[in-house]
Amino acid sequence: MNAKRNLALVALLLAGAAGAAWGAGRMSWMGVTLTDGLTDARTMEVAGHTWAPALSALWLVFLAAIAAGLALKTWARALVALIVAAAAIGTAYPALTVLTQEPDIGYLEKILRGDAVMGNKDYISAVAKTAGGPSVALVAGLLAVVAAALLVRGLRAGGMGSKYVSPAARRAQLEQRVFDDAAVEEASERDLWDALDGGEDPTTTGAAEAGRVESSSREGAAPDRPRTEG
Repeated sequence: MNAKRNLALVALLLAGAAGAAWGAGRMSWMGVTLTDGLTDARTMEVAGHTWAPALSALWLVFLAAIAAGLALKTWARALVALIVAAAAIGTAYPALTVLTQEPDIGYLEKILRGDAVMGNKDYISAVAKTAGGPSVALVAGLLAVVAAALLVRGLRAGGMGSKYVSPAARRAQLEQRVFDDAAVEEASERDLWDALDGGEDPTTTGAAEAGRVESSSREGAAPDRPRTEG
């Protein structure tokens, strides 16, 4: 999988995680029956962002990670992957506790009173969990975890592969190239002076060599056959 395709898949997964987390925060996670012992009992739905307030912000984290993952490179992208993984845990863990454990009545009463939904004399008489909202939150967390893993995988392929060269390595390569060119130029100048010391004219050496090559090629060529008349 090339880098562009990997980043496109990461963006798609994070967009899906953001949408699922946003939807899960607005879906019902449980139904609660309230009563005060004097009046008729009433029921209400507890949304995901009421049970887990972090859901109101985590979907924004996933959206921001799309831009950050595309803009940043190397180890900065690894930091983005770490943040995405932490946000995935924050999205999935509350949903997992709702699906696998009995709701904490004390916590429910605290958040409902904080939202001014329950009166001082009200208490919770029954709780009915809803699987839809928590399940969507789990899907959001799973998508985000996969996106974080792909970000790290892209980092290993692109950041540590043969195509990536650190600035220090590029500087060393450039210096080596300059030294090699200087060495070649120095060797050519030395050959020129050696030829002059030996009594040869280096300016005519190339022409003489070309003449000898042309002469030898003519001598080695087969003579033309005489044309037969008649």
